[in-house]
Amino acid sequence: MAEDKTNESAKHALALIAPEGRWVVQVEVRRSSFDKRFNPFKKEENLGASFDAIDLNSNIFPALALLGPSATLGTTTLNTDVVSDRTRITLGYGLTEDISIGTILEYVRNQSHVNFSVAGGNVGFNPLFNANAAIGPTNFPFAPAGGAINPVGTEGVQNILTSPVFGYGYKRIGSVTTSGAGDPVFGGLWRALKDDKQSIVLGAAYRAGIAKADNPDDLFDVVVADGSNDIFMQFEYFRDLGAGFDLHLKTVRTWQFEDTRTMRVPAPGEVLAVSASKEELKRNLGDYWEHDIELGKVMGNWRLSTTWHRYAKNSDRYVSKMGNNTVALMANTDIFADQWRVSASWSGIEAWQQGEIPLPLIVRLEVQDTYRGKNMPKAFDSYLLMTTFF
Repeated sequence: MAEDKTNESAKHALALIAPEGRWVVQVEVRRSSFDKRFNPFKKEENLGASFDAIDLNSNIFPALALLGPSATLGTTTLNTDVVSDRTRITLGYGLTEDISIGTILEYVRNQSHVNFSVAGGNVGFNPLFNANAAIGPTNFPFAPAGGAINPVGTEGVQNILTSPVFGYGYKRIGSVTTSGAGDPVFGGLWRALKDDKQSIVLGAAYRAGIAKADNPDDLFDVVVADGSNDIFMQFEYFRDLGAGFDLHLKTVRTWQFEDTRTMRVPAPGEVLAVSASKEELKRNLGDYWEHDIELGKVMGNWRLSTTWHRYAKNSDRYVSKMGNNTVALMANTDIFADQWRVSASWSGIEAWQQGEIPLPLIVRLEVQDTYRGKNMPKAFDSYLLMTTFF
């Protein structure tokens, strides 16, 4: 009888099919960091490029037009980076030898570090401005800098963005940390085919959008999850190639459902939407595909692998119940990313069977780099995954 090579798939937890009547638990600890992104033209740029080296003239703050075409609050300097720490727990139960059901829970902490300054402005605050009266030509908040009137500078711009007097009502630009539970997943896996050379696993799941929504008043917070209700299906194929090599293919298709979100709606050509533009919109985030092509090499209880990963998402859609133009919100929301991943895993199944360790333990370390993309952070990820059965 031929040796069953598909056991290598289970031995290294490539598909989390739990043994019948038993539980499988996988704990994943991941850190993702990035300070660059791929822009809509697929070019690499600094993460804060949209707010860096910006002339704060009348194109940004239209009221400055009253002071002439050269009036400016100054030019911005902004750099930012993000570090995301994610802990994910996958818990599954084997209903039969080939069917498992389970859930995925996660906790996320995102740190966005921001350095912001403004210099070179020729506009200051009008000392005669009455903040309790309406802004107008006879009660104007700005005046040409000179003499006793200093340029607004960094703190002045922060005041303009945060003070309700000017209508923007944003939180102060600076570093921000967001944390909380991600969107939990409930679903199952079915091993539809298994022989001595190959196996096929099919899966389906529902993701419940419970994560805290993005704060429309904070320009630099990073949400822990998108909070959308989704369903997804996946296909996995494992094939023994001989001489210790194997092929693992995976495809996931996700459909995201329509929901509602309170957001700011920029007017056509407006860079910074005012606070009064906030409204509840119908939101439908773009559906997406994920593909993995993984080549592995088994050496005893060790397995080394390299993976090519592709992520491709359609554009988001927003509809205003008030009939406002939402085109600016939908721009540049189509995403794709190509990533390389390398991993090393050690299987303790045999050590457990021989009584050397108390639990069957599988440990995998992975690193992943985003080398090409569009509207996507250039992220570098590191993972530690630990899997056991009981």
